[in-house]
This record gives sequence, C-alpha cells and structure tokens, in this order.
Amino acid sequence: MSLYKAFFKIVRKNWVSIVIFFGITLGIIALLSGIYKQKADEKAVMDSYSIYVEDEDQSEASKALVTYLSKVHSVYSEKLTEDGIRDNLYYEQIVSCIRIPKGFGETFLTTGENQVVNTYDDSMPVGISISLQIDNFLESMRSYVLSGDSVADAAAKATESLDVAKYVTIRADERASNGGLRGAFNYLPFGILSVLITGIFPVVAGFNQGEKKNRIQVSAMAPGKRTTWILAASATFAAAVLVILVVVATISGGSGVSGGNMPGSGTDASAASRTMEVFTETWWLAVLNAFVFSAVVAMLISMLANVPFFAKAPATVFSTIVGLGFCFLGGTFVPLSVLGDSVKAVGRFLPTYWYSVANDRIFTGGNISDLWECFALQLVFGFACLFIGLAAARISAERKQVA
Repeated sequence: MSLYKAFFKIVRKNWVSIVIFFGITLGIIALLSGIYKQKADEKAVMDSYSIYVEDEDQSEASKALVTYLSKVHSVYSEKLTEDGIRDNLYYEQIVSCIRIPKGFGETFLTTGENQVVNTYDDSMPVGISISLQIDNFLESMRSYVLSGDSVADAAAKATESLDVAKYVTIRADERASNGGLRGAFNYLPFGILSVLITGIFPVVAGFNQGEKKNRIQVSAMAPGKRTTWILAASATFAAAVLVILVVVATISGGSGVSGGNMPGSGTDASAASRTMEVFTETWWLAVLNAFVFSAVVAMLISMLANVPFFAKAPATVFSTIVGLGFCFLGGTFVPLSVLGDSVKAVGRFLPTYWYSVANDRIFTGGNISDLWECFALQLVFGFACLFIGLAAARISAERKQVA
C-alpha cells in the first residue's frame, strides 16, 4: 500500500502539466464538438446570389416569379441600362439578368411557353442553375393553376414544394443526434495519450531508475507484489482520467444517440428523455473503444519507461510529440476521409487510426461485430510495445549484473 501511495505522491508533483493537458483536451472537445452540434442544427438553404430582374409584363404570374426569386436571391434594386448590366455582369456585381417580356403571363398560363430571358456569363455555371430554378417554379405553378388553383395559391404551393430545406432537414435529423457526440469521442485519444503519459510515465520511469529502484529492490516487499501495486496505481489513475474525459465528451457532445433527436431542441421533457438515451449500445461501444485505447496507451508507456533511451526523456516531450503525432496521423484532428493515401499508409500502424475507424463505424450504425478488427489491431500495437518494454528491461538488468 505504501508503494501505491508513493505513486500518487509523485503524480502530484506533475499536477501542473497534467492540468495543462487536461485543459487543452477539454477545450478541444468543448469547442470542436460544439461546432459539430452547430452544423447539425443548421437547416439547409439554397445558395443566394445577386441578380437583376426586369419585369416588363407586370402580370400576376410575372409578379409571382419575381417574388419567388426575391425569396431565394438578392434582387438588384437600382434601374440599370444595357451598359450598366454588362458592367455589373463583368465585375460580378450581379450573376444574372432576368427579363420578363410583356405578355408573358397570359402566354405562359395558356400555352406553357416560357419567354423569360436569362442573360449570364457563360463561364459561371450559376446562371444555368438560376434558369433551372425559374423553369421548375413556373412548371410547378402552372400545374397547380391547371388543377384549379388561383395564381397566388399556385405560386405559394410551388414555392413550398421547391423548398429544399424541408427534404434535407429530414436527413439532418437522422444524423444530427450523434454529430456532437461522435466528434467529442473522436478527440479523446489526444487527452488519453497526453494526460496518461504526463501522469504515469515519470512515475514508472522513476521507479526503474537510480536510488528509488535500489530501495524498492532491497525492501521486504516481494517483486510480484511490487508490480501489482504499481499496476493498481496506474490503473486507478488511468480509470479516473478515462471517466473524466468520457463524462466531458458526453456532456459537450450533447445527449441523445438514437435517431430523431436534435441536440438543444425540444422541451425539458424531451431533453430528459435524450439524456437517458445516452446510455445506449452506441454510447457503450464508444466508451469500450476508449477503454481499449487507454489499455494500449498504458502498454506504450510501459515500453517508454523500460527502454533506457526513452526513460531519461521528459514526460512533456512524449506527451507533445507522441500525442500530436499519433493524433494527426491517426485521424483524430483530421478526418480519415481527408487524409492522403501516404498518410493513411503510415497511420494504419498506429492505434489512433484504428480508434478513429472504430469511432466512425460506431456512430454510423455499426455493432460489436464490426469493431473486433479495430480492437484487435489496437491491442496488437499495445502488446508489441509491452513485449519490447519487457525485453528492454531484461536486457538492461542482465547488463548491470554482468557489469
């Protein structure tokens, strides 16, 4: 028990570095998961551009078209000459000039002929997009008029039917519920790496060096018992760090993992319901993924502490280099879909890469059967580090005996 207490006494000496890395991690989780939730809450809108409209017809149909275009785009209000139109198109002050000729309304509603002229720069495809919007609106409005609606009612129904926000929002609702949570858990590896290395590495390395090692070896405590107490203390520290990070990630990421729940919306009752839904299979799998990664990091620390070349280095060096390096190459800070093939080729040898792959699978509907490969490859890396550390410790001990 004395060794267990001594472990945390040494940890307290490094509390400043631990708090700094904790603060950086919590800041990253809170800031970036908030961006995830903000994007999840946004509704899709159509791109808006500056256009110029000349309504020479002034009929009910032409006015309905101008009203629709005004809702989607910014209509240039000043009267322009032909030279002014050309200049504004050239300097991209407007992207399109729309002319509605006299007699358009009567001709269109009777025969369906579209006489609207859209003038735009051929090098800018946005002009084609605006022409398609005009055609879709007019065809939709005319179909409602032919079914018996007035022009005003037909225009209102056509505008509503062309509102893409309604259709895209349905898909956003299905994925927004885990957007923030997915992002928050995706950033956990940096905190786990930096905080565990800062807290555990200097203690374990110190126990293996100099006067501390000699005193431990000549004490009455059996070697197996010494190892057990060190492992228990390390596991306690790692578990406490993992619990804190998971709680922060859950709170920052927003409650609600199952489909159909929009973070930050709804009544208090629905918010309470979403809080209970955090403890679903998806959430537990994300926690399990973080637990496996923490175990791998502990094995990595055992190697760093037992290899003499690494054991003498400051803990903050490993926290920074290993933490940032692993996270940038492993898809923690940069999504895997954005990483280049050469970076992925290197990242596949790191546990952070397979943590990110598992996290993506978890929050896209995967179950435990989809994660065994990711867990196994993380543990392969961990056991490789563990065996290297044990071999290095044995070789170092044999050399000291020979000397």
